[in-house]
Amino acid sequence: MTDSKFEKTLAYFCSPVLLNRKVSNLVSVSKNEITNIDLIIRHYNKIFKEYDLKMESICECGGRILVFVYKRSQLLSYLKSKGVNEKLNEMGYLHLETLDEYIEMLREKIKNDGFPHEIGFFLGYPIKDVIGFIENNGRDYKYCGYWKVYSDLKRAKAMFTLYDSLREFIMKKINLGDSLENILITFQKEASNIA
Repeated sequence: MTDSKFEKTLAYFCSPVLLNRKVSNLVSVSKNEITNIDLIIRHYNKIFKEYDLKMESICECGGRILVFVYKRSQLLSYLKSKGVNEKLNEMGYLHLETLDEYIEMLREKIKNDGFPHEIGFFLGYPIKDVIGFIENNGRDYKYCGYWKVYSDLKRAKAMFTLYDSLREFIMKKINLGDSLENILITFQKEASNIA
């Protein structure tokens, strides 16, 4: 049960996660354009399990569904890292142990309060950039790419360039008719041959 429009959307917006270079991404999907999103998510989660990837709907806003795609072990490790965990505790994410608990708390905050700024932590953005965004209300940043940069501009630009090249790589394969599953299989084989 694949959907070519969904697969292209997923590949375009989530290539850094799919290719193991980022902990997570969000992708917005139109309920009118992709009507069977729950079935599609279940299908991809079966495929993704082998790669430590998971996706789930995190909110439904009007005619759109926001899908959260993430590397399970990497995301939990990032959220539990010292500086990030301290900041999340300050924001009400207290006494959470499992990734499911963190995601459920985020889902509740989105539902009740709108889009919380700490989403940047869940997307694996650098802690100084998330804090800078919060403290500056999204203004006075050094650069805007995949996120607003407040700290290490050189490193951020290098990451943005990498993310662009991963997107280009995966979209070229998708546009040539390759499936996302085959791309992941090939990428994993190539990565294990290099290691």
